[in-house]
This record gives sequence, C-alpha cells and structure tokens, in this order.
Amino acid sequence: MVKTILVTGGNGMMGRTLQPLLPDAIYLSRKDGDLRRTDDVDQLFAAHRPTHVVHLAARVGGVKENAQFNAEFLSDNLLIDANVLAAARRAGVNRVLTLLSACAFPFRPDRPSTEGDLHTGLPYEGNLGTGMAKRVLEVQCRLMSTQDGISCTTLTPVTMYGPHDRFDAENSHVVGALIHKVVRSMETGEPFQVWGDGSAVRQFVYAADVARILARLIDSDDTDHFIVAADDGMPIQTLAETIARMAGFAGQIKFLPKEPAGVPRKLLKSVRFHDIFPDFKFTPLEEGLRRTIEWYRSVRVTGNG
Repeated sequence: MVKTILVTGGNGMMGRTLQPLLPDAIYLSRKDGDLRRTDDVDQLFAAHRPTHVVHLAARVGGVKENAQFNAEFLSDNLLIDANVLAAARRAGVNRVLTLLSACAFPFRPDRPSTEGDLHTGLPYEGNLGTGMAKRVLEVQCRLMSTQDGISCTTLTPVTMYGPHDRFDAENSHVVGALIHKVVRSMETGEPFQVWGDGSAVRQFVYAADVARILARLIDSDDTDHFIVAADDGMPIQTLAETIARMAGFAGQIKFLPKEPAGVPRKLLKSVRFHDIFPDFKFTPLEEGLRRTIEWYRSVRVTGNG
C-alpha cells in the first residue's frame, strides 16, 4: 500500500522543521483552507486521500494573547481538531500523530506533572482555552484508537523553540519573544526588556528534536500519550541572561514585574519517554539557542523565512 502523509499546520515552526525529515509528505497551510470549516477539511482529505496524518495545526499565541482571547483559543482549536480527526476517521487513515500543549496540564508546586496528571484539576486560567482544547484532543485520539482501530499517538512537548518560530515582542512564546527583543536592543541601544520578574520557571525543547521524534513515530504502532521534556526547567531570568550572552548583548536587562508572566512554575516529567526512545539525545539549550539566534538574524537580513 502506498503511504500518503498529510501534515496540517505545514507552514508553522514544527511543520517547516519536519519537512526535511518527511520530504514526500503533503504540507497544508492556511492558504489551502480553513480547518475550522468542515467543508474545507473534507475537500482536502478527498483531494489528497491520506493514509497517515500528522496534525500540527492549531491557534497558538503568547501569554498575553492567550489570556485576552481565551474563549477564541478554545473554540477555534476545538473546531480545528474535531474537523481534522472526523475527516481522518471517515477517510479510514491508518495513523495519526498530533501535539498537545504543556498548558493542558495542571501544575503542582511540589513536583512536576506527569502523563497521568493530564486530566486532573484545571489548567492555568490564563491558558484555560488552549489547555482544555488540548485535553479534548487527547480524548478524541484515544477514542479513535479504541473504537476505530486507528493508531493515534499524542505527544506533549514542553515549550518549543527554534528556526521558523514566531518572533514578536508581544504574541510569541517566550524564547522567540526574548530573541526578538535582545536583537532589537542591540540595534537600538535600549535595555533588553523581559516580562515578569524573572522568577517563573519553564522548560524548553528544540523544535528539531521534536521533529525527529515525530518522524520516528510515523510507522510506529504506539497509541499512548507521552511528554517530551529535554530538561528540568530554569527561571526566565536565567533564560534571558543566557540568550543575552549567546547574542553578544552586554547592555542592561530590565525585568517588568507588572507585565504578564503566566503560571509561576510550569514543569513536566515523562514516565514513558525513555522507554520508547532509550538512546535519544536532545540538543543542548545553548546550542539550540545559538542556532536559533543565527537563523533569526539571517532572515532579518534577507527578509526570508
């Protein structure tokens, strides 16, 4: 049987990072259709007749955007996921891979959350819309596996970063926002401004590492959910200082405690990952940041990317 891989969200960071690893896949972007519309999704599945689906499309945003548009993040992501998975069921696909989000988990002050914590308690209020939509996505995939026999795996990476990320001062995730700000500060001579007081703790994983995991899973029969966490987390202050050093910035770093910083501690730990990938090597944070900063500077110069 000929394998046809359809990738939604193909123009996002993960889609573009996956393309060199799965070059024969079909990569969909917004220009191909609105995945919130059932007719658009049905037409895309009818046209491409996929046997495998890597579902990456989602409405995403930074901490401020999530808090301001919580309801829209919930409704848009529920529509996207329901339409894509329903079309996959009708098409009788063999395999579905999709990504959840760390914000789907409740975060505990005494320990990292693990896979078993996903549906316990509520997600953080500032990410409630996205978090609940991702929980529903996990349930949808689980039911597809048990009811329809479709092999479906969900992964939850911690905060991803890398080339092709969104680099914006207000609406990006933290690494993209900080790299944008530090490069701008080097150009203007102004302080490098960081939202929050720097005490919030986060984990990070290089997008190319997650792409390698997805590519290795495309022919797997695994149908469970697992977390992808490359480190034990660090304060945003340490991240900002590391980005400043990697970028060659020697000016003032100014923390802004009145700006939103999200949940104080967002930590995940997988109990399954090393059983599935016992020899997997993650890209060290400084190496990933160096590559990302170099890429961002290159596309600012060329206007590409």
